[in-house]
Amino acid sequence: MKIKNFKMPTWFIEEELCHKISISYDGESKRAYDLLDILFSKYCKIDRRRKVNSVEVTEEEYQTWYKYFLEYYIDDSSMYAGSKQYKESKKLLNKMFKFFGVSSFSEDHRAGSKIKFAMSLVKAGVTADKISQTEH
Repeated sequence: MKIKNFKMPTWFIEEELCHKISISYDGESKRAYDLLDILFSKYCKIDRRRKVNSVEVTEEEYQTWYKYFLEYYIDDSSMYAGSKQYKESKKLLNKMFKFFGVSSFSEDHRAGSKIKFAMSLVKAGVTADKISQTEH
């Protein structure tokens, strides 16, 4: 399994990543929750006096959580467009993608993938009326 240390701003760890690991997620495996505990323990060990900290990230952590966490800030319909969270997430996700590659983890069960599907229908102008018309 691949492992790499990534430099992350302390504010991003404290304000964004710590928030993400404290949320309850539906339909996740026991292993996914174990990984949240592991991430939490890593975040507790950072030096809060420093502006940047190095955090060890495993491929499993990247595939299961980091990709999901970071894509939240850079989604096309995100309210974070152009924000410091957007910029940091994009930069960090690009570094992780270069090292770990394309994620093979299925996120179909996650709320974000369901919202993306619904948003694509809205953007395409597909409504319940149009769907029922094609069924008849």
